[in-house]
Amino acid sequence: MVKKRVLTREKVLATASDIIDNEGLDALSIHNLAAALDVRPQSIYNYAKGLNDLVDQVGLEFVDEVSHRITQKLVGVSGKEALRVFAHEFRDVSLQHSGLAPLILNPNVLPKDSNTHQALIELYRNLFNPLHLNDENLKIESTLYRSALFGFILQETGDFFLLPSAELDDRFTKTMDLAIDQIEL
Repeated sequence: MVKKRVLTREKVLATASDIIDNEGLDALSIHNLAAALDVRPQSIYNYAKGLNDLVDQVGLEFVDEVSHRITQKLVGVSGKEALRVFAHEFRDVSLQHSGLAPLILNPNVLPKDSNTHQALIELYRNLFNPLHLNDENLKIESTLYRSALFGFILQETGDFFLLPSAELDDRFTKTMDLAIDQIEL
């Protein structure tokens, strides 16, 4: 008896996510994904319109994971402490999934109208709106915060820092504290 293979959207996205996370975004192709799943490349098109759609779906799931994780950590936390918690959790998840991190850190990976990009904007709005950081007079401060957060993580994942992890953690905390201290809540 021949065993029937069961392919699901979840399995396709999980495998694509693993390829990106372990080998990098450039390693993902429809052909490589099909080979990893032991299916014909045409089968992938039942779950994605093409490679860009596949990457967007993986990115959206990653943003959802990040959002869920951060939301859990923010329960009962407000003000500047919420900004600190957000920064540390965002950094931690980016470092744990350094292959997937470019999907949310690099605006050139996906088009600005992608679902991933829109979900990331929504994640920030959910944090910034309750703290009134979207008000006209605080846009510079929220830009500074995001720039410090993204810039540090991009430098860290790009191996720009040649520091022991404890020193790097301390530098991250001090960098984010400097940015957060500029915000009047």
